[in-house]
Order: sequence, then structure tokens, then C-alpha cells
Amino acid sequence: MQTPFTGVNLTRQLNEVRTLREFRIDEGYTRRRTMLKSVYADEGSGLAWAETHNGTWRLPRVLLPWALDVDERAKAVLGHGEVFPCNALFERMPDGSWEVEIFPDVLERM
Repeated sequence: MQTPFTGVNLTRQLNEVRTLREFRIDEGYTRRRTMLKSVYADEGSGLAWAETHNGTWRLPRVLLPWALDVDERAKAVLGHGEVFPCNALFERMPDGSWEVEIFPDVLERM
């Protein structure tokens, strides 16, 4: 999702994002499941970040395209772009790329 901030607010938000810890998968593991509250991205700065159940994290740069397109893909798959909050499974592939699978319907069943 594109960041909703503009001007001075965008600059302030991006500076804050730069100080966040990067979301990662612990050594020895290839997957990490978490609950996403929202995902934001700013193509100009190359930054993406996610609000989760345990804080806000800067996403690895390789996830920027995913963060920019998450709403559009949700519309294509679900018929609407309101995917958050949802559970997500982040997986680091052997070639260093990442895959993300989201589970929006999990919350509807709760």
C-alpha cells in the first residue's frame, strides 16, 4: 500500500522508518508467521514497513514490490483490497528472495 503521508509528514515518517529494526527471519529458520495490522511503502525512498502485533518493522528492500502491490493483489484474489488485519507467512527462499502468503480469511473465522 502506498504511504498515506505527504510533504513534511512523509519526510518525518520516512526518517522514523529508517530507524526501525528490520523484519527478519531468525537464523536457522526459513519461515516466520505474524499478524499484520498494515503495510506501507514509499517507492521514491525504497522503504517499506509493516505494523504487526508486536511492533512496527522496516521490511527488507526485496519486499518493496510486494508492499506496493499488496492491495491490488488482494483485489484480484479476494475481490476487495481490505486485507488487513491478517495473518501472514514470510518465507526466505534458498536463492535469497522472499515469498509472502497472507491469510485474510483466518480472522473472519475467529
